[in-house]
Amino acid sequence: MNAVDVFGRLCLLATFAWSATPKIVNFTEFRQHVATTIPGIGFFASPLAASVIATELGAGLCLMVYPLRIIGLAGAAFLLTSFTVYLFAVMRIKPGTACGCVGADGTAVSGAHLVRNLILLVACGVTWWATVDSASSSLSDYAVLAAPATAVAIAVLHLGELAALLRPAATD
Repeated sequence: MNAVDVFGRLCLLATFAWSATPKIVNFTEFRQHVATTIPGIGFFASPLAASVIATELGAGLCLMVYPLRIIGLAGAAFLLTSFTVYLFAVMRIKPGTACGCVGADGTAVSGAHLVRNLILLVACGVTWWATVDSASSSLSDYAVLAAPATAVAIAVLHLGELAALLRPAATD
């Protein structure tokens, strides 16, 4: 169970870190994205955008601190559930809008983004299950699993872009 636990936590950490970085670098654009995708948010767009980033990074860090890993998994599940509801609403209310998953840029919200979040929610649940039976992991577990977990996390995070890339071109 240690390998599943470590892989899942590293995968979720990489997902949240990879997602938060462009939001931090281009905070103004991300804040504007939040303001335009959530009707009536107004003044609260900045605090909400900042809290999204802080929660992503906080959940990721808690995942890596052994006594706090359950709190990190709960935070990850909360974030992923919230993001899924948000993406579904954006897809229904403002079709064609970028998802904002990695900042203000990105492909338009689609079913691939919802599938991606469901995959991450399943990963969160499996990790939670594996964490219950796991003892403290060794550094070698993290060293061996860091690269594959990061690669999987980035691929899953960009599932919408990958789906758009692999979709056959429309012919007239």
